[in-house]
Amino acid sequence: MKKFLLQAFAVAFCLSSGVFVASCDDDNNPVDNPPIDGETAYVVAATTGEASYLVVANSLDEGTVSTQGNGTEVIGGTYWVYKGLDYVFALVYNKGGAGTGASYYLGADGKMKEKYTYTYNRITSYGTWGDKVVTVSTGDSKITDEDQNVAQALLFNYLDATDGSQEEGTLLAENYLGNGEKVSWAGLVEANNKIYTSVIPMGMSKYGIKKWPEAVTDQELVTKTDGGSGSGAYTAGVIPSTQYPDNAYVAIYSGTNFNETPVIAKTDKIGYACGRMRSQYYQTIWAADNGDVYVFSPGYGRTAVSSSDLKKVTGQKPSGAMRIKAGATDFDPDYYVNFEEIGTKHPIFRCWHISEDYFLLQLYKKGAEDMINGGTSADVSELAVFKAEDQTIMPVTGLPADGKFGGEPYGEKGYAYMAVTVTTGEKPAFYKIDAKTGKAVKGLTVEADAITTVGKMEYLLK
Repeated sequence: MKKFLLQAFAVAFCLSSGVFVASCDDDNNPVDNPPIDGETAYVVAATTGEASYLVVANSLDEGTVSTQGNGTEVIGGTYWVYKGLDYVFALVYNKGGAGTGASYYLGADGKMKEKYTYTYNRITSYGTWGDKVVTVSTGDSKITDEDQNVAQALLFNYLDATDGSQEEGTLLAENYLGNGEKVSWAGLVEANNKIYTSVIPMGMSKYGIKKWPEAVTDQELVTKTDGGSGSGAYTAGVIPSTQYPDNAYVAIYSGTNFNETPVIAKTDKIGYACGRMRSQYYQTIWAADNGDVYVFSPGYGRTAVSSSDLKKVTGQKPSGAMRIKAGATDFDPDYYVNFEEIGTKHPIFRCWHISEDYFLLQLYKKGAEDMINGGTSADVSELAVFKAEDQTIMPVTGLPADGKFGGEPYGEKGYAYMAVTVTTGEKPAFYKIDAKTGKAVKGLTVEADAITTVGKMEYLLK
């Protein structure tokens, strides 16, 4: 990675504050010297006040960059998707309304440039497929029954970074698994020339109950009145949570879109696989470098607790992991991990692939009880590294005690770079986590209020 230097400018910048500080690292202030073909840099997504920025840095291991002066102000992405080395997508959630987004590229002058803008259905999950970034949500289809009950659908948007085009797709979410329930998806994994997605059963709609009445396992599960609030609101005459909390499902697609019939891999050793934060479904299935797909479950079925006016099926399965071996279309019967029996014995909240078969786990620090009862206030400030083949877990050490984590970490050469924000007044920074030891050391500092994520991009010279 070439260093773009303009030393006189860098020194003047540092001295302008009245003191020369080591954080004004030349390596992290790209300037206008022309890059060469194929050269890369790191692009950090960060926020200052109400504004969002993309900032270019030449290293994540040391130094300082700032959103002021070096940053390019962009739309406030809820999620950031790095599409290869060429583009980064900002995807905006918009709290249940229509989503908006934009793609950006790294210009030859070291600044981020907007390429295209997009408008799409609301987003609850996302991923990549070939040349496309795919957003996924659930919503009303155009199918109704004789009582005007509307069937629920999976709604897709395929966003093309190369020409700015976008396509929409719709797939019936009702009875997707053959059990009468509607579903949502959590994450998309490209591996082995296939697409894998975790399928989340979500109970039965009025349409589903009328069309597949035999799928209702207990009439007491059907709501008698409207209730709930926010993303948990429901109407009378539905089953608002799944009847199958202790099963995990993965749909495997082999074509170029979701119109084909997938293979469904199913296991009853773990519950459904996703992280949850209100209506958002976080990806918890990832491929190792050898193509094996690991499926992680927090054990959220245990959070479905009956009340005096609403009966639910409460799950029993602890947080765990299963595996679909490369080339296989079903779960490996010889592989199972119970996270509540190893390490600190805490359930997972989110997870990410680092390299080889190492995964970074974000855990419920106070255990399963806090996960079940704490809701969105539960403490998820614990990190650990999981070596999947060996089924071993080690704590991450060296992080600040009051640290809060950014969104997606970045994995490279056996290290995970996690954004950490502290409450002591220091600026947020990346911590470099060694996958083999779990040791974290402080790396690049970003002069901003918070860091969201980072990825590597190539300078676009044409």
